[in-house]
Amino acid sequence: MDTLNQFVKYVKLDDEKRIIVSVQNQFESYMQDKNTRTMLKKSAENILKDDFKLMEVGKNTCRITVKKGTEEKNLELIKTELVKGLEMAIAFLSQMGDMNNR
Repeated sequence: MDTLNQFVKYVKLDDEKRIIVSVQNQFESYMQDKNTRTMLKKSAENILKDDFKLMEVGKNTCRITVKKGTEEKNLELIKTELVKGLEMAIAFLSQMGDMNNR
């Protein structure tokens, strides 16, 4: 989870059983970008499939509404996919850095 904590403050369910993903403050500007919002929504839909209902993006949070009764399962799925995605991105950026240093 160390990789996740570099970018994400927390991933949890709120009182209404929505999945809340809060990013670290330095990434707030990315959350306001229209392309980023579109990419986040498409990613959530691909990960959650038929369980996905709605995604709302705030200043530094995403609120994801899923089918009733699937909240806990999908919370864990989102956490797992965030870690995998961030690890892949870091590996990719690391490789790009290695290529630039040659």
